[in-house]
Amino acid sequence: MSEFSNYANSLGSLEWVGVAGFVCYVIAFGSVQFGKMDGNSMAYSLANVLAASLVAVSLLAEFNLASALIQSSWIMIGITGLYLRARNAWPAAREVFAATLDEEAH
Repeated sequence: MSEFSNYANSLGSLEWVGVAGFVCYVIAFGSVQFGKMDGNSMAYSLANVLAASLVAVSLLAEFNLASALIQSSWIMIGITGLYLRARNAWPAAREVFAATLDEEAH
């Protein structure tokens, strides 16, 4: 156990940011697998973008091209998915907002 402890103590702040990204990935994926989160939800997409961003930041400490490509792809796909979900939800949200304003005006 002291080897692990020594290793953990030797990690810099950027490596710990990457570990936080790993934890975020595992929590999000586990939540979907155990039925606590919808894999098509904005929350899941946000969790994945956050996780990928944290892991990408950790690559500043020790660059790895394959990991950088995976993380940047994950971030771009996640942001695109968030945009599409927000765009598709906007007409319904606009209708609710307009109905609320109409009720308040009367």
